[in-house]
Amino acid sequence: MMAAAVGPKDACDLKTARLWRDAALRSRKLRSSLRQLTLSCGEHNKLILPEDLGDVEVLNLGNNSLEDVPEGLRSLSAGNLHVLILRRNKLLSVPSAVYELGRLTELDMSHNRLSCLTEAVGLLSQLKKLCLSHNKLQTLPRQIGSLLRLEELDVSFNRITQLPDSMHGLGRLRALDLDHNELGSFPQQILQLPALEELDFSGNKRLCSSCSLPDGIRAMTPLKILWLSSTGLCTLPDPFCELTNLESLMLDNNHLSSLPERFGALQRLRMINLSSNSFQEFPKALLLLQDLEELYLSRNKFTVLPEGISNLFRLVTLWLDNNRIRYLPDTIVELCLLEELVLQGNQIAILPDHFGKLSKVNIWKIKDNPLIQPPYEVCMKGIPYIAAYQKELAHSQPAVKPRLKLVLTGLKNAGKTVLRHCLTDSQQPSCILGNTAIEVTNWTADAERGLTFIVYDLAGDQSYDTINPFFLSPGALYVLAVNLKTYVSKQFYTSVGYFLHFISAKVPHAVVCIVGTHADLCEERDIEEKCLAIHHQIALQEKKDSETLQNLAQSVDEALSQDYDMRASNPHAAFYGVSDKNLRRKKAQFQYLMNNRLQILSPVLCVSCHNFSNIRRLREKLLSVAEHREIFPNLHRVLPKSWQMLEELHFKPQELWLTWWDSARLGLQAGLTEDRLQSALSYLHESGKLLYFEDNATLKEYVFHNLTKLIDILNVFFQRDASVLLQKLMSDTNVDDLKAAQLHHYVEGFLLHGLLPTHIIRLLLKPHIKTQQDLQLILELLEKMGLCYCINKHKSKPLNGATAWYKFPCYVKNEVPHAEAWINGTNISGQSLAVEQLQIEYSFPFIFPPGLFARFSVQINSHIVHRSDGKFQIFAYRGKVPVVVSFRPSKGALQSDILSIASHASLPNIWTAWQAITPLVEELNALLQEWPGLYYTVNVLCSKCLKRGSPNPHTFPGELLTQPRPEGIKEIICPKNGSERVNVALVYPPTPTVISPCSK
Repeated sequence: MMAAAVGPKDACDLKTARLWRDAALRSRKLRSSLRQLTLSCGEHNKLILPEDLGDVEVLNLGNNSLEDVPEGLRSLSAGNLHVLILRRNKLLSVPSAVYELGRLTELDMSHNRLSCLTEAVGLLSQLKKLCLSHNKLQTLPRQIGSLLRLEELDVSFNRITQLPDSMHGLGRLRALDLDHNELGSFPQQILQLPALEELDFSGNKRLCSSCSLPDGIRAMTPLKILWLSSTGLCTLPDPFCELTNLESLMLDNNHLSSLPERFGALQRLRMINLSSNSFQEFPKALLLLQDLEELYLSRNKFTVLPEGISNLFRLVTLWLDNNRIRYLPDTIVELCLLEELVLQGNQIAILPDHFGKLSKVNIWKIKDNPLIQPPYEVCMKGIPYIAAYQKELAHSQPAVKPRLKLVLTGLKNAGKTVLRHCLTDSQQPSCILGNTAIEVTNWTADAERGLTFIVYDLAGDQSYDTINPFFLSPGALYVLAVNLKTYVSKQFYTSVGYFLHFISAKVPHAVVCIVGTHADLCEERDIEEKCLAIHHQIALQEKKDSETLQNLAQSVDEALSQDYDMRASNPHAAFYGVSDKNLRRKKAQFQYLMNNRLQILSPVLCVSCHNFSNIRRLREKLLSVAEHREIFPNLHRVLPKSWQMLEELHFKPQELWLTWWDSARLGLQAGLTEDRLQSALSYLHESGKLLYFEDNATLKEYVFHNLTKLIDILNVFFQRDASVLLQKLMSDTNVDDLKAAQLHHYVEGFLLHGLLPTHIIRLLLKPHIKTQQDLQLILELLEKMGLCYCINKHKSKPLNGATAWYKFPCYVKNEVPHAEAWINGTNISGQSLAVEQLQIEYSFPFIFPPGLFARFSVQINSHIVHRSDGKFQIFAYRGKVPVVVSFRPSKGALQSDILSIASHASLPNIWTAWQAITPLVEELNALLQEWPGLYYTVNVLCSKCLKRGSPNPHTFPGELLTQPRPEGIKEIICPKNGSERVNVALVYPPTPTVISPCSK
């Protein structure tokens, strides 16, 4: 969904922004009783003022791309005009007519191209609010100081290098926004403003020349809101502590390492942001601020959170992510009002007892910590599950040494199966046959120390690509087998590189041991050369991937350093129109991917299962890694004894599944009452010991405890061997020639089109299932896993005796769907000029998750009708609106795999196309959450380019799908053809998507 690390600014934006919105809300309240008029350009982009505007008090001419004001504006100087809005136009200077509107109390000229403000501004002597943000101003005129009634001045996002001395005369100025200018020092002119309550000085990075604030800041005692983010501050002067009316203080993204001793005097502080500084110790002065409600200390360097944190008992929000905290004090559970607690990216292994007291926490982030008590799987489920775990731990004795998971992967014929037997039971190779399916084995690695493994031997055949990912999970050890006899350097990616990308995408930061097999068939010199070559090419791949991610992160940093309006107004800019919040989320994802590279053990360990060469050494290496607390903390996780007993008890029954009540009876044997069973089953599911789907109405009544039998069932469907399938169908039955021909026809249809009726499925699974209920549960489970779907089961109507048919999309072989009847004889590339196309494109530069297209095909079935499937394409309808899902595999190392979702409609009805594809986009985003280490991009293709048939259409950033349509903008420019404008309705959905692409 990954979820990725989110900067504290994302969380506090909503809360702190409300403080800055107060002024705007007050203005709106004052305006609400005034007579208002909003005008838009007519034909030829010309705006004409109507006659008789004498009674108009608020005139809004914003969002019109005006280069000059309309004729007749000057005539309003004798009228009742009080508020003039000219924001989001193209004005290069303030028109002289504006200066003549002497009765104005509010003027908004933000988001223009103003390069200067003349002394004539002094004529607007009645102004109370002046907004000039997002322009190109370098100075303010001296006459600005003559606006004695001015209460709010916003000149943010300009290029101002100094303020006029006359500013000190603004005796009524209450709010001043100087954010993102080029001021080289804190302005002396504003120190004596007697009414100033709100000041934003963020983003003036040239302040770093002094690295501090003037002592004279003590005079600014009326201040309630002060933002000093990204100003290069190294210290705060002691007089700063005399600003005792401060309520909101932003000091993030500076170089602070300490706070003044008297900082605790700021007793009215409700919110402080000290994120992205250099604190190596928690600032003790903060513990004196007992009315503090929001505290942000992300991305610092401190290791200890003090016991005194409980002094801040009014805290609602506490962000401590990406520090070096090793443990939490017991007193943190006394912060009973907490609603947001963010701890990810630290070194926390154990959570304090009684964590359930933090029951109000609804934003909880804890990943990227070496958690052992509670285990990672419990912590990720949230506070209620942590509370249940701790309650259970109090009821029963703790049990350390849980069963671990070992996953063997690699190409077909890599020697995985023989290696598994040699590792687990020392069986001689002469009696071991290679395995073509997935197998699971229990291995007691060290009886004395109680070390046991569940060993998963994943099939190397491509037909298992859809189900292999289900067996990759956090907390497992991975062994990648490479056949040294057949290995050549040009096959590195196929034999090694691909599997590293595969594991990394599914389980970031996993521990991988590379094992070279068949060493007895190689010359000693060849072994050494091949192992060195593998080691070298792994290093090159890791270096290339890391550099790619670093370059991508740097491009996001460069975009963040720009003004958002610059990005939003320049179609050629990187991340055109993407909000700062989405860019920070993207940066956090890159940081997560860079910080969680695979832990690849070196060197390559060569073994021979023929003479058991190095097998003992491999066992010892795996055991030493498993016991290494820093590399592999999972062995040291602490479970309630009752949970471990429940796991052991579930291994004994031989049935295919247990009912909830069967499982509850086993729970009673383990000392678990029914109300405590849910949390235990949830943990066992998350850790891959059994399957229990608490979110499915049917399946939540059952527990699939026998993974060996389930894997045997999966193997039946994914062994693409017609003779094996026919043998299963014709065993133990008297089959005549006609029946044999029918069965052969079913098998052929299955291998070509992925279609099977239920009675044939039952025959295939005859050794494994005994009742109709067994069959229905297995089919429900396969649908839940995204492996098949019923093609003739209506959502609300029963089948009334008709045979149900199931489709397994991974078996479809025809390249293109049968689409002759699709869209009444037209297709998406041959549409009329009146039709506009929507197309969302997902690009996967490193690896396309194996089986993703097939699973996505199943997941979207509930959203579409009249579907026609090909191997890499689906034509269908959502209601009466056509949709196309396509997958285009890469044709070379420099190309990406592409998955796209498209629809079309006329421009007035384009909302129907969005309505058709949005649920599909959200289903795909949800599936991609299962791949937290996967890098991919999302783009919206330019409909104008598609209509022209461009082979390389322009791509708008996919982050725009999660953003509201920009206010007042109807069209945006396609940079592939500067004169071509694209309606915003073809780029932004009517409602932002629920799950953000590129966020985990």
